[in-house]
Amino acid sequence: ITYACDRFMGRRPTIILGQVCLITCVLAFVHGGSSNNSGDEHRLEYYMVHYGYAGYKCFASVVFITSFQYSGELYPISCRVAGSGLSIGMGRLGAVLSSLTYEWVKQAFGTWTMFFYLLASLLSLDAILVTLLPFETRGRPLSEFVDDSREADPLCPCVERTKHN
Repeated sequence: ITYACDRFMGRRPTIILGQVCLITCVLAFVHGGSSNNSGDEHRLEYYMVHYGYAGYKCFASVVFITSFQYSGELYPISCRVAGSGLSIGMGRLGAVLSSLTYEWVKQAFGTWTMFFYLLASLLSLDAILVTLLPFETRGRPLSEFVDDSREADPLCPCVERTKHN
């Protein structure tokens, strides 16, 4: 899926599409999992749980692979290893803290669904923030120096950056 998306779209649109798919998977999982799954009339909820779980596993990989690629291409050679390492390290820290956060949110709100609503909200915020990233790295030569880095066309033309001299 990542390869197919990357062939037709840039890195930023692929990340945004992956985030939107993750949001739908999380919300489908919560809706299906929080309903009473007994009887034939709840067959849709049964499939929503499976779609949400399998889709989350699939699209999380799409976002991870694309973000990993983007972070490796974003930095100039002089700081590429440090920048990529910091990006990966923050992702690992988030993975470690997610289990603790789930337990804290479940204890605070008394339900497991609140964690997933919080997750969907954070995924939405992340998708919005990705639109503000200044560089598109797909199809561009990797820069060797900070001065070689040029901003790409903005993903959203209405969000133009002003240059101060």
